[in-house]
Amino acid sequence: MTDSLSYQLWRLSEAGEPVVMLGRQHGAEEEAAFERLLQLGILVHRGREASWDVCHDCDCGAAERAIAWDGDIATAKCAADHRRDERLRADDVRSFTVVLPAFMEGVAAAMGFGRPDLIAPGLWSLGMLADERIIVAAPTRAGIRQPGLVGAVRLAHREGTIILVGPELPALMRGNLAEQNIHHVQPIHAVLPLMGDLPLALDVARLPDGRAGRYSLILTVETRTVHIGGKAATLPPRPFQILHILARQHRRGKPVVSRHALLDEIFTPSTAEAAVRDLVSETRRQLKRAFGDAEEVAQLITTHTTAGYAINLPPLTVSVVG
Repeated sequence: MTDSLSYQLWRLSEAGEPVVMLGRQHGAEEEAAFERLLQLGILVHRGREASWDVCHDCDCGAAERAIAWDGDIATAKCAADHRRDERLRADDVRSFTVVLPAFMEGVAAAMGFGRPDLIAPGLWSLGMLADERIIVAAPTRAGIRQPGLVGAVRLAHREGTIILVGPELPALMRGNLAEQNIHHVQPIHAVLPLMGDLPLALDVARLPDGRAGRYSLILTVETRTVHIGGKAATLPPRPFQILHILARQHRRGKPVVSRHALLDEIFTPSTAEAAVRDLVSETRRQLKRAFGDAEEVAQLITTHTTAGYAINLPPLTVSVVG
């Protein structure tokens, strides 16, 4: 995930404009997505590269190798020994400019938002999630560390939980921002893997929510532990798995999971759909055995007759750890 095309765009943007991306900085499986970025104007062709890194073991003293062109064929020329000349692939020598406003528009569109607002230099308000968290992006280090950052954000959004996406910040600065309900996350922790031809959306389930210590339901994946109302219990693998899936979707703001989706993720293709219903019933029994039959436990998993199942809790009250 961390080497995805989306993450490359965020990483390269940190240093500020001009943001340059080489053709070789994306995988073969991302070619369609790369072409889509060109179509949208997020990437703009810069032309041919004129220089290349020196040989890793060369002692010629040169800082770089010149690129010689013979038609469409490029060669990195060694100043000391022509036998070290290196034929380069087309993607090696293609370079592109990342257009930051267009990049932010692409992220907003991929997340289902409208056109983003530039609220300060290098600072974009992308949109609001269904649970009312507001996504603000600062792709460059200069943008996220600018004087008056909090004032700029709060001038645009006087109230509400702000998720600030951008380069790494010192712990003290993150803490100061969190005290003002502005919660920072690095792109490396939020980008989605390649999905379709425009992999720019952020994973809503992995964004901060500003509710640390105030969750109604906490799942710890590594130990299959469930925390409800100050009590904790470990569930068997299958019941925990279905609860994990429902909790994950709850955090993404799309809580209802269809029976078909649960069947695909938990069982084999030949399994009857009734297996999902039986597993939900077993999960409810396990929860009652561990936490009692209080209303919040009995109604934790709700059935949506034609749609599927969901966690019956308000937005931003579920946490998944690990």
